[in-house]
Amino acid sequence: MEIDLMKCILIGLWAAFCMTGMLTGTYLTRCLVMSAGVGVILGDINTGLIMGAVGELAFLGFGVSSGGTVPPNPAGPGIVGTVLAITMKQSGMDTEAALAYSFPFALLIQFLITGIFTISSGLAEKARKAVIGGRFISYRFLANGTMLMFAAAGFGMGFAAASQAQRLGRLLSLIPEGITGGLSIGGKMLPAVGFAVILSAMCGWDTGPFVMLGYVAAAYIDMPVLGIALLAAALAWATLNRREGEKETAEKNIRGTEVFAIQEDGEKAEKESITQTKPTGVRQMSWKRLRQLSRSTAMRAYFLQNGYNYGNYEGLSYSFVVFPALKKLFPKEEDLKREIADSMSFCSVNPNFLPILTSFHLITLNRGMYTRESRDLRTAMMGPLAGIGDSLIQFCIAPVMSTIGAGLAQKSSMAGPVIFLLGMNGILLGLKLANEALGFRLGRALARKMEKKAQLLSHGARMVGCSVVAGLCVTGVEMRAAITFEREGEMLFSLQNFLDTLMPGILPAMYTGTLFYLMKRKKWSMNRLVALTLSLGILFHLLGVLE
Repeated sequence: MEIDLMKCILIGLWAAFCMTGMLTGTYLTRCLVMSAGVGVILGDINTGLIMGAVGELAFLGFGVSSGGTVPPNPAGPGIVGTVLAITMKQSGMDTEAALAYSFPFALLIQFLITGIFTISSGLAEKARKAVIGGRFISYRFLANGTMLMFAAAGFGMGFAAASQAQRLGRLLSLIPEGITGGLSIGGKMLPAVGFAVILSAMCGWDTGPFVMLGYVAAAYIDMPVLGIALLAAALAWATLNRREGEKETAEKNIRGTEVFAIQEDGEKAEKESITQTKPTGVRQMSWKRLRQLSRSTAMRAYFLQNGYNYGNYEGLSYSFVVFPALKKLFPKEEDLKREIADSMSFCSVNPNFLPILTSFHLITLNRGMYTRESRDLRTAMMGPLAGIGDSLIQFCIAPVMSTIGAGLAQKSSMAGPVIFLLGMNGILLGLKLANEALGFRLGRALARKMEKKAQLLSHGARMVGCSVVAGLCVTGVEMRAAITFEREGEMLFSLQNFLDTLMPGILPAMYTGTLFYLMKRKKWSMNRLVALTLSLGILFHLLGVLE
């Protein structure tokens, strides 16, 4: 299959659009979404959906790096792998083999992204000089520099993959069948790597029973993933409520006093005049106007990583998020320059919990505090907010939503990527708005309250996530034993049938457990696990152990 110039351009534009989603947090950089788009452009939606489902499960745990390792980028299978699966479909390449072939490209793309983040480290200082010099147009451009480089890299990657598909196909056709067949088996085993990565972050002795729950529900009852999630959520709720109930009696008086104090402070702040503040050049607003400004600033949380770099991380982007609010609060240019420059300090927080910081920042500014005076308080909030956000979203919401979407995509339903995108972005938008409302009302007191609840919330998320991932190990990792004994054409013994009767899904579960052990205890990197899986796929194929 040849791809004409227009389709090459469209795939390049689609890849550029999806790559920017890695920074905006809109979850466009997922195999499920990217593969579906490539399938639509190339006129083979069915293959695109199936490739997206396979890639999504394989890359489920690659959204978060572990121990300083660089995870492969989902754009490898999402763009390059899907192009290969569609263009070489007539040559006998299936989606599992395309997934295996896409891993080198996934690594190259991730190294390219690492290079962009490194190059972007100089943007913050240039932006600071632009602000001091009053060059606000240059400042805006620099604050979005990482996003622009991502878009350019995405277009180049997508266009090259589409325009060079035939050359890639001819090169891959020279590989012997023993290798391609083994890579196909290895591709079916690859989701175990993603599951092991997720479990290494979530699983411990306290969540072990929920791992067993997920395995039993999927292997013996054939319960769908949504049912496993609901069952695990109910049991986690009951377990944690019981534990909290045991503490509630002893802490009742203290907690009641704290809540009363927080509410009293909030009511007092609403009634208190804001005219008695020191002069900082701020144009003080009423609480109603300030709340409107806080809401609009919360919506700019999507820009938090537009200038992400290895220098001050999200610091440059944070200043860009609050830039319109600072312009309204500080009419004099000298005051505005000072506040923007001071807002460029180090920042690292989950974008969906950023509105808590921005609302607190705006309140302190409106009450007469300089940005530099509240900087330490905001920095102290980043740790618990980042922990809550990452554990809740990366290890609970995203895996559940992506596996639901992948399950639908495996059935050639376009509802898979659509439900995933709408569901994820709807939930995350709700989180941003809810956090802005809570942050504005409670301010610093909210951060203390959430820090006390962080362990409870994280624990519940890990319980549900462990059950879901354990269930997916059974259904998402395909490992079938090929060892049989026959006599005169009659089947006497099949190892796979024996295992299905004794402990269904045991091979995928055991292999995922092995990878979990290698990562958790032996500190293996994800790349070593991928190499091991593909090598074993080839070996087991040549020996006739797996089919």
